[in-house]
Amino acid sequence: MAEKIREDIEAKKFFEEIVPKQFEEMDKIEGMEGTEFAIQFNITGEGGGSWTVVVTDGKTMEVRPQEYEKAQITMTLDVKDWRDSVTGKLTGLDIMQQTGRGSRAQFDKLKTVAGTLKLELTKDDGSLFPLEMMFNKAAAPQTTLKMKASDYADMQTGKLNGQQAFMSGKLKISGDMGFAMKIGTLMTG
Repeated sequence: MAEKIREDIEAKKFFEEIVPKQFEEMDKIEGMEGTEFAIQFNITGEGGGSWTVVVTDGKTMEVRPQEYEKAQITMTLDVKDWRDSVTGKLTGLDIMQQTGRGSRAQFDKLKTVAGTLKLELTKDDGSLFPLEMMFNKAAAPQTTLKMKASDYADMQTGKLNGQQAFMSGKLKISGDMGFAMKIGTLMTG
Protein backbone atom coordinates (compact mmCIF):
# COMPACT_ATOMS: atom_id res chain seq x y z
CA MET A 1 0.00 0.00 0.00
CA ALA A 2 1.36 3.43 -0.96
CA GLU A 3 2.30 5.67 1.90
CA LYS A 4 0.31 8.83 2.53
CA ILE A 5 2.16 11.87 1.22
CA ARG A 6 2.61 14.59 3.84
CA GLU A 7 1.19 18.03 3.03
CA ASP A 8 4.61 19.65 3.53
CA ILE A 9 6.46 17.26 1.18
CA GLU A 10 9.38 18.81 -0.65
CA ALA A 11 9.64 18.15 -4.38
CA LYS A 12 13.23 16.83 -4.14
CA LYS A 13 12.29 14.21 -1.53
CA PHE A 14 9.16 13.26 -3.45
CA PHE A 15 10.87 12.65 -6.78
CA GLU A 16 14.08 11.14 -5.48
CA GLU A 17 12.69 8.96 -2.66
CA ILE A 18 8.94 8.42 -2.96
CA VAL A 19 8.54 8.06 -6.74
CA PRO A 20 11.02 5.14 -6.94
CA LYS A 21 9.14 3.38 -4.10
CA GLN A 22 5.80 3.96 -5.84
CA PHE A 23 7.19 2.56 -9.10
CA GLU A 24 8.30 -0.62 -7.36
CA GLU A 25 4.72 -1.15 -6.11
CA MET A 26 3.16 -0.64 -9.57
CA ASP A 27 2.31 -3.34 -12.07
CA LYS A 28 4.84 -3.18 -14.88
CA ILE A 29 3.57 -2.50 -18.40
CA GLU A 30 3.91 -5.50 -20.67
CA GLY A 31 4.79 -5.16 -24.35
CA MET A 32 7.03 -2.12 -23.86
CA GLU A 33 10.33 -3.76 -24.75
CA GLY A 34 12.64 -1.40 -26.65
CA THR A 35 10.96 1.78 -25.35
CA GLU A 36 11.97 4.70 -23.21
CA PHE A 37 9.16 6.83 -21.79
CA ALA A 38 10.31 10.06 -20.17
CA ILE A 39 8.15 12.60 -18.40
CA GLN A 40 9.72 15.79 -17.14
CA PHE A 41 8.22 17.72 -14.24
CA ASN A 42 9.03 21.42 -13.97
CA ILE A 43 7.83 22.53 -10.56
CA THR A 44 7.95 26.32 -10.32
CA GLY A 45 8.26 28.41 -7.17
CA GLU A 46 10.18 28.09 -3.94
CA GLY A 47 11.23 24.49 -3.33
CA GLY A 48 10.58 23.49 -6.93
CA GLY A 49 12.94 22.28 -9.62
CA SER A 50 13.05 19.92 -12.58
CA TRP A 51 12.98 16.14 -12.42
CA THR A 52 12.57 13.61 -15.19
CA VAL A 53 11.12 10.16 -14.63
CA VAL A 54 12.47 7.75 -17.25
CA VAL A 55 10.85 4.32 -17.65
CA THR A 56 12.70 1.83 -19.83
CA ASP A 57 10.98 -1.21 -21.36
CA GLY A 58 8.01 -0.62 -19.03
CA LYS A 59 9.98 -2.34 -16.28
CA THR A 60 12.74 -0.13 -14.87
CA MET A 61 12.63 3.47 -13.73
CA GLU A 62 15.19 6.17 -13.04
CA VAL A 63 14.62 9.68 -11.69
CA ARG A 64 16.98 12.31 -13.08
CA PRO A 65 17.16 15.63 -11.17
CA GLN A 66 17.24 17.71 -14.36
CA GLU A 67 15.48 18.54 -17.58
CA TYR A 68 15.71 15.92 -20.34
CA GLU A 69 15.72 16.78 -24.04
CA LYS A 70 14.06 13.48 -25.01
CA ALA A 71 11.06 13.79 -22.67
CA GLN A 72 7.83 12.90 -24.44
CA ILE A 73 5.81 14.95 -21.94
CA THR A 74 6.92 18.01 -19.99
CA MET A 75 4.53 19.07 -17.22
CA THR A 76 4.86 22.52 -15.70
CA LEU A 77 2.97 23.62 -12.61
CA ASP A 78 3.37 25.68 -9.46
CA VAL A 79 4.80 24.00 -6.36
CA LYS A 80 1.60 24.59 -4.35
CA ASP A 81 -0.62 23.05 -7.05
CA TRP A 82 1.84 20.17 -7.47
CA ARG A 83 1.82 19.54 -3.71
CA ASP A 84 -2.01 19.67 -3.57
CA SER A 85 -2.10 17.16 -6.43
CA VAL A 86 0.30 14.57 -4.99
CA THR A 87 -1.04 14.78 -1.42
CA GLY A 88 -4.62 14.09 -2.46
CA LYS A 89 -6.01 17.55 -1.67
CA LEU A 90 -7.31 17.68 -5.24
CA THR A 91 -9.41 14.56 -5.60
CA GLY A 92 -8.87 12.88 -8.95
CA LEU A 93 -6.02 15.19 -9.97
CA ASP A 94 -2.97 13.23 -8.87
CA ILE A 95 -0.62 14.00 -11.76
CA MET A 96 1.63 11.07 -10.87
CA GLN A 97 -1.28 8.63 -11.00
CA GLN A 98 -2.31 10.01 -14.39
CA THR A 99 1.17 9.33 -15.77
CA GLY A 100 1.36 5.82 -14.34
CA ARG A 101 -1.13 4.31 -16.75
CA GLY A 102 -0.65 3.38 -20.35
CA SER A 103 -0.11 0.80 -23.03
CA ARG A 104 2.16 0.23 -26.01
CA ALA A 105 -0.56 1.60 -28.31
CA GLN A 106 -0.72 4.84 -26.27
CA PHE A 107 3.08 5.10 -26.28
CA ASP A 108 3.16 4.70 -30.06
CA LYS A 109 0.45 7.40 -30.43
CA LEU A 110 2.34 9.67 -28.05
CA LYS A 111 5.39 9.65 -30.32
CA THR A 112 3.27 11.34 -33.03
CA VAL A 113 1.84 14.12 -30.82
CA ALA A 114 3.60 17.47 -30.82
CA GLY A 115 2.28 20.63 -29.21
CA THR A 116 1.29 22.17 -25.90
CA LEU A 117 -1.88 21.58 -23.90
CA LYS A 118 -2.79 24.14 -21.27
CA LEU A 119 -5.32 23.08 -18.66
CA GLU A 120 -7.20 25.71 -16.68
CA LEU A 121 -9.12 23.69 -14.13
CA THR A 122 -11.39 25.41 -11.63
CA LYS A 123 -11.17 23.93 -8.14
CA ASP A 124 -14.16 23.69 -5.79
CA ASP A 125 -13.05 26.88 -4.00
CA GLY A 126 -13.11 28.81 -7.32
CA SER A 127 -9.33 29.07 -7.66
CA LEU A 128 -7.50 27.81 -10.74
CA PHE A 129 -5.31 24.74 -11.13
CA PRO A 130 -3.20 25.63 -14.17
CA LEU A 131 -1.14 22.85 -15.74
CA GLU A 132 0.87 22.95 -18.93
CA MET A 133 1.72 19.74 -20.77
CA MET A 134 4.19 20.00 -23.64
CA PHE A 135 4.34 16.98 -25.93
CA ASN A 136 7.66 16.06 -27.55
CA LYS A 137 9.17 19.46 -26.70
CA ALA A 138 6.90 21.30 -29.16
CA ALA A 139 5.59 24.70 -28.05
CA ALA A 140 3.11 24.82 -30.95
CA PRO A 141 0.39 24.14 -31.78
CA GLN A 142 -1.35 25.12 -28.55
CA THR A 143 -4.74 24.25 -27.15
CA THR A 144 -6.32 25.39 -23.90
CA LEU A 145 -8.95 23.33 -22.07
CA LYS A 146 -11.08 25.03 -19.41
CA MET A 147 -13.37 23.09 -17.09
CA LYS A 148 -14.11 22.27 -13.47
CA ALA A 149 -11.39 20.15 -11.87
CA SER A 150 -14.01 17.61 -10.77
CA ASP A 151 -15.27 17.24 -14.36
CA TYR A 152 -11.70 16.79 -15.60
CA ALA A 153 -11.14 14.08 -12.99
CA ASP A 154 -14.35 12.36 -14.14
CA MET A 155 -13.19 12.60 -17.75
CA GLN A 156 -9.85 10.99 -16.85
CA THR A 157 -11.55 8.06 -15.14
CA GLY A 158 -14.11 7.53 -17.91
CA LYS A 159 -17.11 8.74 -15.89
CA LEU A 160 -17.49 11.70 -18.27
CA ASN A 161 -17.11 11.49 -22.03
CA GLY A 162 -14.99 14.31 -23.47
CA GLN A 163 -17.29 14.92 -26.43
CA GLN A 164 -20.33 15.05 -24.17
CA ALA A 165 -18.49 17.43 -21.82
CA PHE A 166 -17.72 19.70 -24.78
CA MET A 167 -21.26 19.56 -26.21
CA SER A 168 -22.83 20.31 -22.81
CA GLY A 169 -20.51 23.28 -22.17
CA LYS A 170 -18.64 21.63 -19.29
CA LEU A 171 -15.48 21.70 -21.41
CA LYS A 172 -14.36 24.80 -23.28
CA ILE A 173 -11.60 24.49 -25.88
CA SER A 174 -9.63 27.30 -27.49
CA GLY A 175 -6.65 27.24 -29.79
CA ASP A 176 -5.77 24.54 -32.31
CA MET A 177 -8.76 22.18 -32.62
CA GLY A 178 -6.80 19.59 -34.64
CA PHE A 179 -4.30 19.30 -31.80
CA ALA A 180 -7.16 19.07 -29.28
CA MET A 181 -8.62 16.13 -31.21
CA LYS A 182 -5.21 14.41 -31.32
CA ILE A 183 -4.90 14.79 -27.53
CA GLY A 184 -8.42 13.38 -27.16
CA THR A 185 -7.48 10.22 -29.06
CA LEU A 186 -4.34 9.86 -26.94
CA MET A 187 -6.37 9.99 -23.72
CA THR A 188 -8.91 7.43 -24.88
CA GLY A 189 -6.44 4.65 -25.45
